[in-house]
Amino acid sequence: MSGLLKASLMILGAACVLLVAGAFPVLGAPVVFKGGVMILLGVVAALLSLWGGWRLSAGRHAQFIFGLVSLYFTTSGLIAAWMYGSKAVSHAMLGGAMWFGALAMVCTMVVGLLFATIFGFFLLRLMKPRLWLAGAHWCCALIVAGAMVDFCAEKNAYLYATAGSGGRIDQVVTPAGEPLPLGFALQVNDFKVAHYDTPQTAPARHHLMIRENRGEYEAFVYMQNRWVPLPPGHLKREGTVLHLGERTFNVAEVKAHPGLTHPCLMVSSPMPAGISSSGTVQEYSADCTVYTDHRGRPETRHENLRVNHPIACKDWHLYLLSYDYNPISNKVTVLLQARKAPGRWYTLAGMVGLIICTACWCWWKREKIAPATDGKETPAV
Repeated sequence: MSGLLKASLMILGAACVLLVAGAFPVLGAPVVFKGGVMILLGVVAALLSLWGGWRLSAGRHAQFIFGLVSLYFTTSGLIAAWMYGSKAVSHAMLGGAMWFGALAMVCTMVVGLLFATIFGFFLLRLMKPRLWLAGAHWCCALIVAGAMVDFCAEKNAYLYATAGSGGRIDQVVTPAGEPLPLGFALQVNDFKVAHYDTPQTAPARHHLMIRENRGEYEAFVYMQNRWVPLPPGHLKREGTVLHLGERTFNVAEVKAHPGLTHPCLMVSSPMPAGISSSGTVQEYSADCTVYTDHRGRPETRHENLRVNHPIACKDWHLYLLSYDYNPISNKVTVLLQARKAPGRWYTLAGMVGLIICTACWCWWKREKIAPATDGKETPAV
């Protein structure tokens, strides 16, 4: 084993020890993961990968570079063919004038297939197992490069949005207090909680009561099969108007009812779906509307935001983290994370390339090596 290979194994071992010790990004400490030692190890690993890929392609550098370019265009052509082919099918299912849209999608799909075919032919002629291994090294370096770009330029912020309030969010504030415009507006329309073992039923009702008692007004919420009085200060009176959070009621609406000792006002409204149910939670989801523009024209998109299924718009990704239900206002406030990571595309490209290069290195047809001879001719018989 050469000295350089031993050093590389030692660096990989040190990186694994740091990951186990607390740098693992899911269960470990983010401070350690983004610390100077891990960054230095990443830079060294990337440089070693670049150097290793260049050495493996020795004598075939031009063939190696053009092969990677062909790999990029082949993969891009296949992705374009798949995406526009799916759009063509969805447009065709709508029928009518959408058939023209389906035809346009098919034309674009054909262009993607042509790219994949032409550059796939170049791949077959150029790439060898040794060059695929060199490409895998360079893809590792591309992954590290994307991580470094995110470390230097990533923007991260958290925001709260009340479902059904009608408010639009068009900027976020970082933990350092820096306001960042999103370039689009987000509106959360509704929130739902789905359970595995709870059948689909009509939404439960939220009951609110405002009661007059000797000239004073009190508010009650029906919770856990009983009326729970709200603490003083929640219900405020200004002239003939009663204020309860963002809701307003007229004093004249508080009337006497048969069988009740005090005049009261009963308000009933449906609760957000799944909030009152019990059991194993299947997923949280928020119905959202995104107001943006496409090539200078206003565009409205309806999105369903779920955990681990973010909304992507204008280089931002919005993630659903958690929610809080207010039994007084019968509203759900969701906690969202807004993340802008310019290095994400480099990392994804490196991951896809690493998978392809590793698979091709394992299964690509090996070159046949001619048997060695001693230079002596075999006498004819």
